[in-house]
Amino acid sequence: MPFNSFEGIEFLGEFKRDACILFFLFASLFVINKKKLELPFNNMLFQVFVLIILYFFLTSILNFYDLSNYYFKKTSGFTRFVRQYTSLILSSLFLIALFYNVFKKYDTTAVFYKIRTVLTYSLYVVSLYAVFELLIVKFNMVHLLNILKLFDYFPFTEVNIDITLNRLSSVTFESPALATYLLTISGWMFSYVLTEKKRTRFVPILLTIILSFLSGSRAGIFIIIIQIIVFMLYIIKDKKFHKLFVRIFTVSAVLIFFALLFFAKPIYDYTSSKISSFKTSDDVHAISNKSRFGIQAALFKVFLENPIKGTGYGLQAYESKDLYPSWAVKNNWEFKYKYLNENHKSFPPGYNMYIRLLAETGIIGFSLFMYFILLILLWCYNKAFKRQGSKTIIPIVITISMVGFLLDWFKSDTFRVYFFWLCLTLIILLQKEEKKQNDEEKITGINSAL
Repeated sequence: MPFNSFEGIEFLGEFKRDACILFFLFASLFVINKKKLELPFNNMLFQVFVLIILYFFLTSILNFYDLSNYYFKKTSGFTRFVRQYTSLILSSLFLIALFYNVFKKYDTTAVFYKIRTVLTYSLYVVSLYAVFELLIVKFNMVHLLNILKLFDYFPFTEVNIDITLNRLSSVTFESPALATYLLTISGWMFSYVLTEKKRTRFVPILLTIILSFLSGSRAGIFIIIIQIIVFMLYIIKDKKFHKLFVRIFTVSAVLIFFALLFFAKPIYDYTSSKISSFKTSDDVHAISNKSRFGIQAALFKVFLENPIKGTGYGLQAYESKDLYPSWAVKNNWEFKYKYLNENHKSFPPGYNMYIRLLAETGIIGFSLFMYFILLILLWCYNKAFKRQGSKTIIPIVITISMVGFLLDWFKSDTFRVYFFWLCLTLIILLQKEEKKQNDEEKITGINSAL
């Protein structure tokens, strides 16, 4: 759920803005009380991920000497590792266990539809907030602010208008967080086009696309466009949806034609500004681009210096702080007041999950993680694109979601991507159901033969 524009709960550390973690922790009490906890140890995906977690722990032992001497931002290397490893377990293994033990009691299809319904209602609330925010930010209708402040009564929500950049964030704490929410739910919203017959089935997908552009998040817009392409490829593949594809393509072509006819210059200016915004000389994004690219460059240098064992999971900042390129640090307040400031307690982010894992876990840890990702993508391809029929609906939603998460990890470095673990759990449950069905068919075949 996207409601996290409040100040946060300080003792939760990096989870402080993630209000959903409170519900997950509360739900776990009910699961534990059942005293019938299960984990899918016989599932290959789960086995590989457990191996990854164990290897990440091993990296701390391999780097024990350096770890014991690390000290940065008033935090020892050991303390940093414990915090980061605990965060990893809570973000991943804990959630898999929670989701698995709750969902296993129900039919996966029923679970899918219930989750989609909840996401749809959340999208409506996000959209309602965004309408008022748009009128205030873009059209200067400040008298609507009093109405918007009614959202202060929502849990974990504090109304905040971005006057500086005029970007929409809705009930999230910043516009990139809104974009992350949208790429998370996009596949679920696209699925309405496949499962419903009413004309209103297009409303969720249109809201998702419109909000992604209004958020102003460059990466978010790009990722959702890629997700749309994946969705269109699926529709083209399945004969059942060929007519639907023709309709969507025709309507889209007409809309694009008239948009270019009447709004060619604004569209060109918008596209040009988004492309140029990735430059380190861009007036608006120069500082953040320098920080992002500079930190990524430093992380890769850390990997080159520690190619096998890495620095230890969660410990890249202790090495990278001395390797930031001068072009990134010079005249950059983010390094001066945040990333290299000993009194600023937050550690600098890695801004890229893949380079972060290269730096912290070396080529072995990175290879294990990429093998894990490859297994997920192979399942997605086999279940969503090599089959046809109603059984591909959930796999295509998971595929679109996974594509979004994997692309998002090129700009973020956290495992606190809760829907990634939810989708992974759904894959595990679908594999379990398929295995059970195959076993039953074998038994039936044997009995028939006898």
